[in-house]
Amino acid sequence: MDSEEQSNAGEFEFDIGVFNLDERGLDAQPFGIIRLDREGTVLSYNLYEERQARRKREDVIGKNFFTDIAPCSRVKKFYGRFQAGVEQRELKATFGFVFHFPHKTRHVDVSLFYRAAARQQDDAVWVFIRG
Repeated sequence: MDSEEQSNAGEFEFDIGVFNLDERGLDAQPFGIIRLDREGTVLSYNLYEERQARRKREDVIGKNFFTDIAPCSRVKKFYGRFQAGVEQRELKATFGFVFHFPHKTRHVDVSLFYRAAARQQDDAVWVFIRG
């Protein structure tokens, strides 16, 4: 990650308390929200992302994001950051990314945030997708 991306990641804040929202609260947000466990398994998938990706949450939750849902994200820019964040239990990064769907190409900004829990196995990585 270059120094500009690092500094921009620190400036991107969510003062809406998104980490404490229930599923209904996540669905009310005007951007995509995906919560992953330390292995990359999808734990939450909000309505905005469901509509943009045209994938029902019941078909996504419980599957691995990087292998089953969005294999195009299994690149150093995305998956490499995820892995490093899981290893360090710390991650705050924002970067541009392109998702290629059958129905459209989607240029987005992705923000990854690691949220440590009391027990490491309960940690989560939040993926915010804007654009």
